[in-house]
Amino acid sequence: MTVTEITQIGKNAIDDENILVLFGQTIAPDLLDVSIVQKKVTDELIALKEGGQLIFGDQVYQVHGVGPLANQNLNEIGRMRLSFFKRKWEQFPMQSM
Repeated sequence: MTVTEITQIGKNAIDDENILVLFGQTIAPDLLDVSIVQKKVTDELIALKEGGQLIFGDQVYQVHGVGPLANQNLNEIGRMRLSFFKRKWEQFPMQSM
């Protein structure tokens, strides 16, 4: 299991839109207020996949979809956009970020 640690939560990173944006330690300073900063604790590559799980403390979330560049972005710059919705992944159009 790959483990990361949250090191900073921007003052506007959590709101009522059910979306979180995480970045690694190399985050641009102008994104700090709207992002959650993480660092990898383990050396293994991150490999998210549909059907997998994300665990925040004691809370477990099921992964219902993974974008085509998600794992590459996670492993290169620690970037991940999490959307917490009750609808299925297929109902959301892919957005470039």
